[in-house]
Amino acid sequence: MPPGRDRIARVTVLVPSQGTDRRESERTRRGGRPRLALGILAVLVLCFAAFSASRMFPPQSYGLADDWRVFYAAATVVGHGGSPYDPALIHPAEQAADHYAVVQPSLDDFANLPVVAWLLQPLTALPFWASYVLAAALGMIAAAIALLAWLRRWGWRGSAPWAVLAMLSWPALLGVYSGQFDLLLLALAISAMALSMRRHPGLAGAVCTSAALIKPHILWPLPLLLAVSQLPDRRDAARCAAAAVATATAVIAGGEILMPGSTARFLSHLFAFGGRISSVQPDLSGLPGMFAHLPGGGVVAAAVTALGGLATLGFVGYWALNRTALALAPDTRTALGVCAGLALWLVATPYAHPNDDVLLFPMLALVVGADAVHLRQRDLVWALAGAAALITSFVLSPVAGSVLTLAAAAALWRRWDSIGRGGVAAAALVAIAILPMAWPFHVLVASLTPLAVLLIAVAGMSLVHRTLQPASAGDFTSPRLTPLWGVPEGGTPQLV
Repeated sequence: MPPGRDRIARVTVLVPSQGTDRRESERTRRGGRPRLALGILAVLVLCFAAFSASRMFPPQSYGLADDWRVFYAAATVVGHGGSPYDPALIHPAEQAADHYAVVQPSLDDFANLPVVAWLLQPLTALPFWASYVLAAALGMIAAAIALLAWLRRWGWRGSAPWAVLAMLSWPALLGVYSGQFDLLLLALAISAMALSMRRHPGLAGAVCTSAALIKPHILWPLPLLLAVSQLPDRRDAARCAAAAVATATAVIAGGEILMPGSTARFLSHLFAFGGRISSVQPDLSGLPGMFAHLPGGGVVAAAVTALGGLATLGFVGYWALNRTALALAPDTRTALGVCAGLALWLVATPYAHPNDDVLLFPMLALVVGADAVHLRQRDLVWALAGAAALITSFVLSPVAGSVLTLAAAAALWRRWDSIGRGGVAAAALVAIAILPMAWPFHVLVASLTPLAVLLIAVAGMSLVHRTLQPASAGDFTSPRLTPLWGVPEGGTPQLV
């Protein structure tokens, strides 16, 4: 047995914590839920899913499979020995795959690493629409299985309906309609955390780095967060970090060998793409996207991105050094560190869309508790009303919406202690389910999704703070992530 492994390995389960409200405690013991408000939320999600599906057929330009068209064309160009970053090559390939009568070149750029296009080459043997259906189905199946496993690991008894609703929410469906990789990335991120929890740090580092290389601007913190979450076991942390570095080196070097000069072309193209994209894609989900269209908004957006990057790195250092965090059970430490750190970066990323926010679903599952035990009817009703008021105010006037947002933020700040974990969890759940739906109607200047992402990040950091607070012995009202038991290494835990 390796050094440091002679201790008892603990498997941590999120135990449904009882709230301080007597009615919530009774509901917890009965296993009840705020069915009316959750039912309303579910109906809204399902109705919008049906409505959006009806609007996708017949396929229109920049509708169904618009991003997959770019990936398919890039793979075709690479297969013929060309560069996917050359507009003279990729744009005709896109038209050959699926003809658009009106073309917006700024939306037809390939902005991924060249090796992504190289790996997609086998799918170009299929007709365009057959390849899209296959890729979309595989992504949705992989994400659904991974999310089901995640929910069950953390004590969700009725996990299937929640996983189905998650797959039918607008962030997930938008990725499916566009032909993006986000559902696959969600599956890879959950798989990496699961491998880490099962004491396979090297394989976990390789898997998470593979995901990060598909969308490095979104997932660059993932290998760092996963590696520091292995501490205080330095050997596991070193294995995870070494595997991450080796995977990144192999992928980038392999791409350069297969396509000489492609890495330099990718970097040059990426900076040019990033400099102009916010002006043509206002449905971004990071906070910088809300500032980009204001006077001087570019400077503010850059400052938010820089501060967000520093905050994410600061959290990595905090998670590596904080003694209380280091003392957490391994499962809790991995789940909280990775999910909360990634949520922090998604708030500040300059180029992310609502479909990228499926990566927040594991954090949301931790925030609301097993089987949504921390949600109360009153909190959900207030959250639903607040979301409706926020959307209405932004539809009437961006100024009115901004004023209401600032007023709500001030009220939350002043009444933070009285709102509690349940109120924050309800706001985060309702926000990610409803706010991204407002943009497809194109009645807003900018997407409201950044506010939903911000709420989930705040809820995640609040959960981190509460988990690290000392709890008095026998205090079962503490909202900590409580390790239920320890089992000998190799034993089989059961989830509650």
